[in-house]
Amino acid sequence: MTSDSDSFDKNSSSSISNINRSRSDINYVKPVKDESENTEVWHGQDMAMGGLLRTMSRVKSAADIVGDSLSPSFSMGVEQIRSGYDDFKRRNVKIRFITEITKDNLSYCKELMHYVELRHMEAVRGNMAVSETEYVATANLDGEAKPIIQTIYSNVKAIVEQHKYFFDNLWKKATPAEQRIMEIEQGLLPVETKVFDSPEEIYKLIEDIIDNSTNGLSNCSTIGGFQMIYEDKKLFHSYSKLLSKYKEGKVKGGVRWITYIEDKNEHVDIINKFLNIGIEIKHTSSLPPMNFALSDKQFHGTIEKMDNGKMSKNILYSTEPLYIKHFKTIFEELWKEGISAQQRIRHIKTGIAAVTTKVIENPIQSKNIFLQIIEEAQEEIMVIFPSLNSIKRQSKIGLFNLLKLKNQQNFRIRILSPMIDIVKEILLLEYSKESNNRIDNIVVREIPRQQTIRSTILMVDKKQMLSIEVKDDNKETFEEAIGLVTYSTSHPTLVSYVSIFETLWIQTEMFENIRIANEKLIESEELEREFINTAAHELRTPTQAIMGYTELDKEIFDDLLKNPKIMSDEESRRIIQHLLKHFDAISRNASRLDDLISNLLDVARIESNRNNSLMLHKEKLDLVNEIDESIKTQLDQKIKNKKIKVNIINQTLKGQCWVFADRTRLNQIINNLINNAIKFSPVNGIIDIVIRNNDHHYYKEDSKEIDREIRGSNKSEILVGISDVGKGISPQIIPRLFHKFITDSDAGTGLGLYITRKLVEAHGGNIWAFNNKDRVGSTFVFSLPKVDNDILDKK
Repeated sequence: MTSDSDSFDKNSSSSISNINRSRSDINYVKPVKDESENTEVWHGQDMAMGGLLRTMSRVKSAADIVGDSLSPSFSMGVEQIRSGYDDFKRRNVKIRFITEITKDNLSYCKELMHYVELRHMEAVRGNMAVSETEYVATANLDGEAKPIIQTIYSNVKAIVEQHKYFFDNLWKKATPAEQRIMEIEQGLLPVETKVFDSPEEIYKLIEDIIDNSTNGLSNCSTIGGFQMIYEDKKLFHSYSKLLSKYKEGKVKGGVRWITYIEDKNEHVDIINKFLNIGIEIKHTSSLPPMNFALSDKQFHGTIEKMDNGKMSKNILYSTEPLYIKHFKTIFEELWKEGISAQQRIRHIKTGIAAVTTKVIENPIQSKNIFLQIIEEAQEEIMVIFPSLNSIKRQSKIGLFNLLKLKNQQNFRIRILSPMIDIVKEILLLEYSKESNNRIDNIVVREIPRQQTIRSTILMVDKKQMLSIEVKDDNKETFEEAIGLVTYSTSHPTLVSYVSIFETLWIQTEMFENIRIANEKLIESEELEREFINTAAHELRTPTQAIMGYTELDKEIFDDLLKNPKIMSDEESRRIIQHLLKHFDAISRNASRLDDLISNLLDVARIESNRNNSLMLHKEKLDLVNEIDESIKTQLDQKIKNKKIKVNIINQTLKGQCWVFADRTRLNQIINNLINNAIKFSPVNGIIDIVIRNNDHHYYKEDSKEIDREIRGSNKSEILVGISDVGKGISPQIIPRLFHKFITDSDAGTGLGLYITRKLVEAHGGNIWAFNNKDRVGSTFVFSLPKVDNDILDKK
C-alpha cells in the first residue's frame, strides 16, 4: 500500500504519539512515501508492532479481521492495539471481526464488541487483517495480551482483493457473537449436524455424550456396542461414574440400553456386567439398522454393526432438536415393546424358542403371497420401492390394479419411491379406466434412489410383512428379477420395518417442508429488498421536494432581510404568491410523507405479533355516514381534480347502516379503497360505492352486474363494494393482491391493501377483489359484522 506522509502526520500523529508515550521501548519509523506495490515481512517487536499500528492509522472507513482465540486478548489487552481501536471508534471506522469465542476469551470478546461487529467461527487458525488497500498477517500470537514479533505486510492490489473475497466467504458462514455468547453462558450446544470419520474425534464424541449427560442417556445398539465400551476401561468407567452420580442424585437420569441378546453365553456374560453397574437393559427382536446414543442435547449414530466391539469408522453427530426428538420417539417405542434383559436371559436359560420368520425361495409362490396379502389388507398398505424397474415389474403383475380396488374411505396407501412421477402416471392410467379417477387415499412420496436397499418392502395392516430381494434389477419379469423373499407376521419384526418406513416418511416430509420454507424465504427476501428500495425512493421524493422549496423560501427571506425596503403592492403580491405556491407544495409532500410513515408504522405493529398492536376502540357507527364524511372531508379535492362522478348506492332496507367499528381505522379502510379507485380511474370516470346486506349471491344496479360468491359468510354482515372504470387488476397479482409489497402501479410501496386487509380482518370482516366482467375496471368488496337495526331501535 502506498502511504502519504503528510496525510499520515495529520490523521494519526496524535494517536501514535500517545502510544509512544505508553510504550517508550518501541521506536517507530516514519513511513516513507512510496508509490510502488510491495510485500514484506517485519521482524522483531519494534518493526512488527510499529508497522501494524501505522497500518491501523491509515484505515479510512472499514477493515476486516480474522483472528484465532487469542486475538481478542491481543486486541483489548495490548495497550497500543487498544488505543488503535479507540482511534477507529473516534473516526467511525467500521470493523468486522471473526474469531473463535470460547469460555476463556469471553470477557475480551464482550469488550471487543464495543468497537467491532463480532462473529464466531470454530477452530480459527492464524491472524490477518485487510483494509481498503493494505493487508497484514501473523501466523500465531504468543500468549494472551502480548505484542507480536513478526508480521507479513502487503499493499499488492491482487493480494488485498483476494483476502477481501476470502473474508466475505468466512463472514457469511460465521455465527453472530450474541448467539455464541448465549450458548456459552447458558450451557447450550451449537445446533449442528456433522459426519465424523476421525477415530480421535469419534472417541471424544462418545466420551462427551457420557460425561455431559444430566437428564439420562438412551442407547440402542447391537451387542458390539457393549463389547466396545467394556473393552475400553476408560469408557466403561465413565458409565460407572455417570450411574454413581445418578444414585447420589447429582444427575436426573441414568442409562437405558436397548439391544438384541442372542442365545450365546458370551452375550449373556457381557450384559450381566452392565446390569451389575446399574444400567437398565431391554431386549428387542426388532432392533433398527442404526446404532445410536441419545441425550437431551446430543445424538450420534452409525449404521455399522460394530462386530466384536469394533469402533465405528463413521458417526453421524447432531444437536438438531428435530433429530433428537425423532430418535427419542423411536427409542421410546422400542423400549415400550421390549422385554427386560433379565427376562430374556431367563428365556435363554430355560430354552424358550424365539419367533422366527419364513424364507420363500420359489418366485411363483412369492408372487402369489405378494398379491394375496394386498387383497387381504383391511386398513393400510405401506410399500418401499428401491428402483424404477421394480415399480414397472410390480405394475405388470397387477399391483396398481389391486391398489385401485382399495380406493375406499378409511383406507390408507403410502408409497415411498425414487420415481414418484412414474408411480403417479401408472396409478392415473389405472384409475382413468373408471369414471371415478380419484386417488385421495394414496400418497406417494419421493426418496433418493437406494443403493444399499435392494428389496421391495411391503407392509399390510402392520400385521404382515414381505421383503422381496432383488437379485437382478435389469430383468423385466418379477420371477426372473427376485431372489429370496422373507415373509413375517412377527410383531417385533414388523415394528422394526414399520419404524424404518415411518423414519423415511417423516424425513421426506421434513425435506419437503424445508424446500417450501426455503422458497418462501427467498421470495420474502426478494420482496423485502424491493420494498426497501421502493420505500427509500418514496421517502426521498417528498423529502427532496420539501427541502427544495424551503431553500427557495430561505433565499426569498434572506433577500428581504438584506434589502429592507418598501415594496410596491405588486411586488408584495408576487412574493406572497410564490410563498403560497411553495407552502402548498411543502404541505402536499409533508402529507405524502406522513401517509408513508403511518403505513410503515402500521405494518410494524401488525408484524410485531403483540396482541394489542392493533387495539381497536369500537363504537356504534353509521357506515353510510362515515363513507359520505370521508368523501367530503378527505377525498373531495382529488375527485374534483379528475372530474370523477361518485355514486353512493345504499341497498340496505333503511337509510342508516350500523356497525361496531373503530372510527379512525374504519376511515382508513374507506380512504384506502376509494383513493385506490380514484388513482386508477381516468378523467371523467365513474366510481360506484354500493352498500348492501349479504342476502344475495349477486346484485344488479343500472344494468351493471357485480357477481361474487359469499363462501361461508355470515348473513349478519354488511358488504361494501367499490367499483371503478380504470385499467383493472393485473391477473398476475390477483392471488397475492392483499400481501405485503404487492402493487399494480409504478409508484407506491404496496402496503396500502395489505394494511386494509389486516384492519378489515381485525374488525371480524373479509375483503376481496375482482375484475369487472362486462366492463373495464375492478371492484373491491369488504364485509363488516352488522348490528341489527331492530335491536338498536329498542335500545
